[in-house]
Amino acid sequence: MKEKSTCQFGAELEHYVVHKMLEIGIQASKTKGSGNQGQIADINNPYFIVECKNKSTESITIDAKVWAKLKSEIPLHSKRLPMYVLRNKSKHTWCVMDAEDMFIILKGWLENLNGRV
Repeated sequence: MKEKSTCQFGAELEHYVVHKMLEIGIQASKTKGSGNQGQIADINNPYFIVECKNKSTESITIDAKVWAKLKSEIPLHSKRLPMYVLRNKSKHTWCVMDAEDMFIILKGWLENLNGRV
């Protein structure tokens, strides 16, 4: 059986993220070159700057340099938030965000949820 290339391995996670965003009504697509060729991050959508890393190990670590680069790519005055999506060898997937951003999203979700009586 032929081994997957690094690009194919990474594309699996990007397809997963795009699919999940589309499923909940967020317009999303993979960027051309997946973050290369002058493109910002891996996933294009109106709310997040998304970087995806599919790892061939069980343990996952957050690379501070990747996170800093991701945050630095956000254009000035943009309301888009950085999101770092990681997947391990067992296909367990995590989404990393700044805690303050997550609490803002959570607050809005709870206000919306509590508004539905």
